[in-house]
Amino acid sequence: MKKISIEEAQLELSSFTENIQSVNLSTVSKEGEPFASYSPFVEDKEGNIYIFISTAVAHSHNMNHNSKAHIMFLEDESVSEHIYARRRMYFKAHASKFEKNDEREKNIHNLFKEKFKDKVSFFSMMKDSRFYKLIPSEGNLVLGFGAAYKISKDRKILSLNDKGHSKSHDEGLKKHAKN
Repeated sequence: MKKISIEEAQLELSSFTENIQSVNLSTVSKEGEPFASYSPFVEDKEGNIYIFISTAVAHSHNMNHNSKAHIMFLEDESVSEHIYARRRMYFKAHASKFEKNDEREKNIHNLFKEKFKDKVSFFSMMKDSRFYKLIPSEGNLVLGFGAAYKISKDRKILSLNDKGHSKSHDEGLKKHAKN
């Protein structure tokens, strides 16, 4: 696996979610129980993430109780060079629910229509569902072995995240990846 420069990583970061249709979402209940699932998503020009989910599902209850969430975008394993080095981007996020008839709904619905075409025609029938806005904060971009980068909420590479990895550990992983 070739070394990735900060400049190359920034280019990857700027287009990372272009071909991804769903976001992995983790939330925590009032009782402290974690819950993970996924949802189709859209993104606005500021990098905020929007999902459309039922108010009856665990994520909705969890985000209403605690606005903290964790989101992850993950490379499809069928195209990954190595299962342990799947490319991924993840963030801490602040979640907020749109109330019924929120003025922002039309704009976000249009983003879903642009991305998913007629697959979102059912939205108007889902009376118990709402849009949620997920505002990313600090995060990481992993592009392979030894290529994990700290990123800012505005999607800028801050630094190579090399804490906790020794040079020999990274070399061993790279050697294993070739096999």
